[in-house]
Amino acid sequence: MLPVSCLSRFQYLCGSFSGNIDTVPAGLYNDVMKERKYKEDWVNETRFDDRGKEKRVPVYRGPVFGLAPDCDKKSLLLRALLPWLGCLILLVLFFWLDFPGTRILYVFLPAALALFPCFYWAAGLWALFRAPDRMTRLQKENSIGRILRSAVGCTVFSFAALAGEVIFLLSGGDASREYPGLLILLGAAILALGAVNMFRTVHSRLSKEDNIQS
Repeated sequence: MLPVSCLSRFQYLCGSFSGNIDTVPAGLYNDVMKERKYKEDWVNETRFDDRGKEKRVPVYRGPVFGLAPDCDKKSLLLRALLPWLGCLILLVLFFWLDFPGTRILYVFLPAALALFPCFYWAAGLWALFRAPDRMTRLQKENSIGRILRSAVGCTVFSFAALAGEVIFLLSGGDASREYPGLLILLGAAILALGAVNMFRTVHSRLSKEDNIQS
């Protein structure tokens, strides 16, 4: 096994390895193989090093993905960053302002769970920032795919918390104190839903190149 730095290993597993798309260090390849679902994307080929020594190396032969020609990566990052930041701020603000609903389990629990996709979303942003123009399947799933899945999770939990707020108000909760909290959760849900629609479109418009030549 070739020596691999911990940073390189972390970057590749996050979908952000920016080296040669055809070959990666063997240690990283072994980590990818543990996930099994990407196994068919790789083949072992015989290569010669600078000293003419023959060795077997893993070579990527899966599909390569790229953004649509009219989709700029910098603007896409910004459009992904803003709703993420908005959702995170609104959810933290909801708990920080200590609304009565935060002490109700069916409001507190989904609102708290909505924070977890936000952290997963941040990892997707970092992977997208580091991803090359030509992405492997793993890089695509860990960047655009991860952001999409995170936005879906944030949307579901935010709307669940919002439904809990409505139930709490209908059951006699203090509307004068709780109404701002309801608006905060509604804002987070709308931002996350907007990100879902945007990245669903981005994901569906990715270009795909099936055959990679070394």
